[in-house]
Amino acid sequence: MKNKFIIGALALLLGAGAVQAQDFARPKFGIKAGWNNSNITNGREGNLDDSKRLNSFNVGVVGVIPLGSTFEIRTGLDLQSKGTESSTSLVDGVKSTYKVNPLYLELPVNFAVMLPFNEKVKAYIGAGPYAALGIAGKLKTTIKTDGTTTTSSESIKWGNDNPLDGDDRNGTVGSGQFKRFDFGANIIGGVDFGRFGVHAQYGIGLTNTAPGGSNENNANKNNQHRVLGVSGVFYF
Repeated sequence: MKNKFIIGALALLLGAGAVQAQDFARPKFGIKAGWNNSNITNGREGNLDDSKRLNSFNVGVVGVIPLGSTFEIRTGLDLQSKGTESSTSLVDGVKSTYKVNPLYLELPVNFAVMLPFNEKVKAYIGAGPYAALGIAGKLKTTIKTDGTTTTSSESIKWGNDNPLDGDDRNGTVGSGQFKRFDFGANIIGGVDFGRFGVHAQYGIGLTNTAPGGSNENNANKNNQHRVLGVSGVFYF
């Protein structure tokens, strides 16, 4: 009786392990949406002013490709809302708020380590590069006086800078308000619960987003994106 119990327990454990291995060994795809908290650095040291953080959003498709039983690639295509917001108090109680909110199509390629809890639940941590293309966005200015609010808004004008050296392809350095191309790295982590998951990432831009700005000698730290994002994921 005791031997049968031991054999049965071992079979159960091996079966659970096989289900876990089978479940985590399959590629899967899904959709995600969530909240971003973004900012843009200033100065050659890459300083951040916490008062200038902007709440925005992210949405996209997700692909998870296992690499054996321990590692995986997490990729997809995201629509990332980034930017910054600042407020200034002027004379006679006048307050001015300036918000810049560029939208990027972003392709991340993250390499992650899987940390399984059971056959359905796993955690993961990882990092990897991303490439992004600016597609839209707004510049918005709001001026508030006693009882009066005036708002002006315009679409972001994108430069055609060479993504490697910051020089405009048409020969006009510094055209537009933002470089169209952005590159950087993500640090990621999350938990998958079967068909649902929670994903977090911190995006570190590595290029100067200002058109005509050099990417050499740390000058690129003047205008780099920094984005903290948290998303819910649904797998098909």
